[in-house]
Amino acid sequence: MKERLIGDDQLLVTAETTLGDALWDWVAADAARRAPDGWRIANIGAVPTSFAMAGSPGMPYGAGGATGVSMWVLYRRDVAAEGQPA
Repeated sequence: MKERLIGDDQLLVTAETTLGDALWDWVAADAARRAPDGWRIANIGAVPTSFAMAGSPGMPYGAGGATGVSMWVLYRRDVAAEGQPA
């Protein structure tokens, strides 16, 4: 697990992934940049975008796997933190 501080009151905790630290460092930096304006990470997700074909050389039938991924970071603005009614 690796912890990355986002602003003064958020912490992004990630496990080891094949995507590497560079991606999570970017997410943390982006969230820290948005934090002063009241934006907070609400969700981080991913979906596969392409698959290896099952039955291709080196991959037995039925063993296809994701070869690409599309990720998103969903932010939510914390208006209460700015003293505005929620």
